[in-house]
Amino acid sequence: MSSPRNAGLRRPTNLLNGIDLLTLRILLAAREEGNLARVAERENIAISAVSRRIADFEQRYGFAVFNRHDRGVSATPDGTQFLDRLMGIIGQLEQVAGELIDRRDGVAGVIRIQAHISSMMAGLPAKLADFLRANPSIDIILEEGKSIEIIHDIQAGLCDVGLISGTMDVRSLESLPLAGDELVAILPPGSPLAARAELSLAEMLDEPFVGMQHDSALLTLYRSHAIALNRMMLERVHATSFESVRACVAAGLGVSILPATAVLPFAEQQNLVVRPLTDSWAKRPLQLCFRSKGQISAAARLLIKHLTE
Repeated sequence: MSSPRNAGLRRPTNLLNGIDLLTLRILLAAREEGNLARVAERENIAISAVSRRIADFEQRYGFAVFNRHDRGVSATPDGTQFLDRLMGIIGQLEQVAGELIDRRDGVAGVIRIQAHISSMMAGLPAKLADFLRANPSIDIILEEGKSIEIIHDIQAGLCDVGLISGTMDVRSLESLPLAGDELVAILPPGSPLAARAELSLAEMLDEPFVGMQHDSALLTLYRSHAIALNRMMLERVHATSFESVRACVAAGLGVSILPATAVLPFAEQQNLVVRPLTDSWAKRPLQLCFRSKGQISAAARLLIKHLTE
């Protein structure tokens, strides 16, 4: 609160005009050194410039920061109070400057990542954990999403790095290939298709199908290949997770196709029948996408290098 004496008075909005960090640093150095010649040497400027900066500051704010004497300078009581406060402020600014340098060099920062569900199952969490252990000053915000939505969010600047299906068109974004996953057929116990050692999509199209959401990259992929065969899929179930798809197949609601990494660890426990797919597209690449490297942070570039090595 302002005192009654100052009520109604407004400070000018240009209080910081004319102040620069060099002048503030000179003031602190003058108190520490007590000698303007040593300050000039320390800051690598002329002693006359040191003296002028101090005098200009004192004139501007109307109080003496230093007493001058033949041995040098010493802080006045007002100067001591001001310089004590200034020292804390300069320390905070130096800390902020250090953090900015760390962000520039990729030592610190926040990276926003979106990944579609297949990449989450293909070891992404473990790779991110390794990265965070090696870079403790970098933070990661990870969200799961659909490939088409991830592409949009990267273009809109809402996400830094995306891991999506290798079959997606990334438009104007840059992309790098990642180790892919393999799609496999999963069948309920007792399915007549279980007698075959391997299957194709064409052989599965007479069975009710358990798939992901209507607009998922996986279901879009299967539909496109069914259409190429002049067939339609008998879509009985649309689930929101691989776990739900497995549960529906295990209950006998239909057959499905999922990434091997989302099936094999659970097949025996859920009594699922798993068969390789013979279709060439079953070997499915993953890709990393991002805006041009000049538009993303150094921390994001470091993560991209980690994920693609």
